[in-house]
Amino acid sequence: IGVLMVGCVPGAMASNVCTLLARGHVSYSVSLTTSATLLSPLVVPAAMWLTVGRVAPFPVVGAGVELLTTVVLPVALGSLLAHASTHWRRSAELLGGPVAHTAILWIIAVVTAINRDRLEQVTLPLAAALPAINFGGYLAGWSAGRAVGMPPSMRRALTLEIGMQNAGLGTVLTLQLFPDMPQAAIPCACYTFLCMFTGTALARYWGGRELGEGPTVQA
Repeated sequence: IGVLMVGCVPGAMASNVCTLLARGHVSYSVSLTTSATLLSPLVVPAAMWLTVGRVAPFPVVGAGVELLTTVVLPVALGSLLAHASTHWRRSAELLGGPVAHTAILWIIAVVTAINRDRLEQVTLPLAAALPAINFGGYLAGWSAGRAVGMPPSMRRALTLEIGMQNAGLGTVLTLQLFPDMPQAAIPCACYTFLCMFTGTALARYWGGRELGEGPTVQA
């Protein structure tokens, strides 16, 4: 269940920062993340129903409501406040990053504490599945962008967007939707560290290389 949740959640906003470091198409990356965030209450429950629903009873409506209240509404409210108040926007720009990072670390710490007696149950197939999702996402993004003739800057953005899932959100959703199975959140918590490490490493690698053919467009 945890592995399937990792694959169903939308892309992470950290991919936008990694795209900037990778000298990719930042506007395209932001548009992908925004679209995934706004569509998540509809698309994510449908994907989870098709996958997780085959393994365990899955509350489709509950997942949609949870995504709407924890993802879409906060983003929409923050955007409105940023446009309405310059003071709020500056404060959010200053505090948003540290608060978000602290919250993610806190969630991971809680998951680890809850499952401290179950961590030894992490098996080799699970340890192999998470990198497979991560690197499979990178490969799918790069291959799809190349197949449709995207310039290198957009291919880099698409690659990072698909490979870096919002596993922090997946962790929260798993704990909310499957309260009797806290161990299902372990893969999501592990994937958070994994995709941040590989995404940052890939972005640093690309950042030191020329884009090659095709135009580069930055926001």
